[in-house]
Amino acid sequence: MRQISLVALAASLAGTGLAHAENTDAHETIVVTGTRVALAAERLPLRVDVLDRERIELEGITSLNEALQRFPGLSVVQSGALGATSSLFTRGTNAKHTLVLFDGIRLNDASTPAGQFDAGQDILGDIERVEIARGPLSALYGSDAIGGVINLIPRLGGEEAVSPWLDISTGSFNSLRMSAGASGSVDRFSYGISAEHFQTDGFNVTPARMALSGNERDGGEVTTLTFNGAYDLTNGFTLTGLFRHRESASAFDTFSGGPGFSQRADDPDLEVSRYDQTVWRTGIDWQRADGGFASTVRFGEVITDRESRNGLQVTDTYSARRTFAEWLNEWRPGLSGFSEPVIAFGLQLERDSIRNDTAFENPISRAEGHVGGYASITAGLGEAFDVTASARIDDFEGFDTETTWAVGGVFTLPGTPAQLFARYGTAFKAPTLSERFASSAFTTPNPDLRPETATSWEIGARSAFDLGRDNFATLSLSYFETGIENLIENVFDFTTFTGTNQNVGRADISGWELAGTLSLGATLQLDADYANVDAINAVTGTQLLRRPRHAWSAGARWTPVDALSLAARYQRTGSRRDVTYDDGGFFVSGNAPVAGYDLVHVSGQWRFHEAITAYATVTNALDETYEQPAAFAGAPRAVMVGLRARY
Repeated sequence: MRQISLVALAASLAGTGLAHAENTDAHETIVVTGTRVALAAERLPLRVDVLDRERIELEGITSLNEALQRFPGLSVVQSGALGATSSLFTRGTNAKHTLVLFDGIRLNDASTPAGQFDAGQDILGDIERVEIARGPLSALYGSDAIGGVINLIPRLGGEEAVSPWLDISTGSFNSLRMSAGASGSVDRFSYGISAEHFQTDGFNVTPARMALSGNERDGGEVTTLTFNGAYDLTNGFTLTGLFRHRESASAFDTFSGGPGFSQRADDPDLEVSRYDQTVWRTGIDWQRADGGFASTVRFGEVITDRESRNGLQVTDTYSARRTFAEWLNEWRPGLSGFSEPVIAFGLQLERDSIRNDTAFENPISRAEGHVGGYASITAGLGEAFDVTASARIDDFEGFDTETTWAVGGVFTLPGTPAQLFARYGTAFKAPTLSERFASSAFTTPNPDLRPETATSWEIGARSAFDLGRDNFATLSLSYFETGIENLIENVFDFTTFTGTNQNVGRADISGWELAGTLSLGATLQLDADYANVDAINAVTGTQLLRRPRHAWSAGARWTPVDALSLAARYQRTGSRRDVTYDDGGFFVSGNAPVAGYDLVHVSGQWRFHEAITAYATVTNALDETYEQPAAFAGAPRAVMVGLRARY
């Protein structure tokens, strides 16, 4: 039987595809993020991993980085503790090739040189679930969505008028986390509101093996305030509003230590003293009484401000403002010859402006806009075959129009739950304002840069096995290939001693993924996930940096009694290539092998009162010494204990 995701509006979802259900409870509905609409999971030819609130709490996951690290195929590289800069490589693509959304709002930072999202800044107290759609999705979302799309869905509504919660924990490195909020539904009003603060003294991010590593800790802190609301105006109209403000700060160390100012070393004065982001959106939705047509009009802003300091001196400032407006539609017509057709279409307008002033580049102040329109259809051709197709046109103020498209299908083997699926799509990454206009004594701007473009195809199979018990096991296997052209790289001219960004790079990426779950009765659930990614620089033939060829994850959840739950997870990050430094802290190579590492996390929670739960989490339980990225110490063993109250 086909299952429909329980979501309020399809336009708030990210990605396209099947949610890899980690919770094997037979009463759970598989969450689906469709082609901007809510669709049955088995109709769509794409994998979407989902991490819900229940699993976030059970595994003691507090940050977005921790959430993403548990999924092989996503290489998360964080240069320190909480608040430190992070990069995300999805299916072997570059860090700027993953689009991150907050309830459908584009978060990628226009003020950064490559316009990428920094996953090190977000904590998860206000998040109901994290959805990770893999593969090219520019045909729905435009620029950046080459490797995939990640959507952070905030809490909203509930069965009760007021469902408050309070969560307090403390632990290693003088860490303290506090979260409070409430959600619910009162008559025609649904809401979610929260406040969260997380601070830690952190650990020394200069590895102990290096000569100039001292005892200075590099800590960080994050504070987040969120409101999400919807008010039913009757006659099918709903007024919506969303606000989120996040502030973060973190310390980091230098690569300019020692007598020659060329060594990796401790530096207590360096910090990202401010990394603020404000997101707001308001709009109105309308849905026909029979649910056959829905339309949304909304607008808002994403405002980002970042500041770095060396002691009392401000060294770099970055500011970005993205204003947007969008008109999104969902139509479920009755078309003869097609089974449950669903059509989505919409129009989106954005304008990005940046104002950067950095130590090594001239100040830059630029703004440009663009408009994009998309259409998508999913339709059944008989009982066993579903087809999904989408297309989008983006018209940019500073360069030409970009057109992307995708098509895929799912075939269910007659009389079985087994499915075969395939998909082909194109995607692109628009050059950023910084890539085109940044200048300095050693940098020449290039306003004529073209978008980076990609083509990708994927085939796979998946099935659920009941064997006398609902959701006894699930298994999925997929193979993909991606080619990227016109990659933007800085080309240095040794005659003029200046560098210029040019479209000269190419990448060839291939890989396969295997994932499964197993439910051994009502008390024990197991899951395992493996990714094999081969990411090659097609110009030089070398492996791309920071993308492991092999990555594993395996987890177990045991609930011996209703009040007690225990969880454990093993993560293996295989060997990869990186920029390396020796034990003296000196540069060695720009592309050298780095050893893999293993991490084990354990957690548990005990509900000793109807409304109060005690919990504990141990990350890196075996206290593995590792570097990710190279020359940055990974987090040592850490213990957090806390209480969670919910009424």
